[in-house]
Amino acid sequence: DLLLSVHGWPKVAQVFRLIDAIEASGIDPCDVAPDHWRHIHNRIAGREAPRDYSPVRHRAWLQRKALFS
Repeated sequence: DLLLSVHGWPKVAQVFRLIDAIEASGIDPCDVAPDHWRHIHNRIAGREAPRDYSPVRHRAWLQRKALFS
């Protein structure tokens, strides 16, 4: 599944900053909810600022994922 696609250095750099922020909060970017990567893609495509991915949001994702496992 393709969750996020950006073209051009400014957008790529923005995604790198978002990944760095996720890592700084102690979350492995590989474990982030797929919906969040789609959200980032859509916001960048629409020239809007994406929401932050917080530990609270991550815990909610893990709980939702556990329900369907």
